[in-house]
Amino acid sequence: MEQTQKILLYDALESLGSREKSIVKLIYLAGFTENEIAEAYNISQQRVHQIKERALQKCKSQLQQKKLEYANIV
Repeated sequence: MEQTQKILLYDALESLGSREKSIVKLIYLAGFTENEIAEAYNISQQRVHQIKERALQKCKSQLQQKKLEYANIV
């Protein structure tokens, strides 16, 4: 992954709320399952899934917007 992509991804993750960011990091960086996270947060697995999906959608939107902004600059 090139440096620009890493920066954009980092910025997208930083735009998330603390719970969203924690859940995404636990799933994708630490390898926890939704069920394990649900137990730790004392919420349902379905709720963890909803939070994860909402966070990924926010990141995707953020990345698409940054891509458009970058394209307009170059």
